[in-house]
Amino acid sequence: MLAALACFVLAYRHRLELPRHKRYGILGIALGLGGVVVVILLSWAFGWTVPARHAEIVDIHRRWFAPISTLLMLLVGVTGALRWRIHTKLYTLLFPLYCAAVVTAIVGYWPF
Repeated sequence: MLAALACFVLAYRHRLELPRHKRYGILGIALGLGGVVVVILLSWAFGWTVPARHAEIVDIHRRWFAPISTLLMLLVGVTGALRWRIHTKLYTLLFPLYCAAVVTAIVGYWPF
């Protein structure tokens, strides 16, 4: 998830260079969605769980930040591919929410 966050930062930095912007954005979305798929497979399909260090923070992460940031990540990707103007405005929502999802996951599950 941190690698996806780094890709989002790089995509933003190269937003005026369309090929690099697309490359970093697509890679970030692939890493982010890949991480979500891995978490779902490991927890639901195989029954593996990571014990929560702070249950309240993990609950907020699972109920709010993770699903909303995943949905926004998909919306940013689709609107970017379609070159809709709302793409740039959605990113301003995605970035802080994705950061909050990553931080709540790290704090809630620390030490892994």
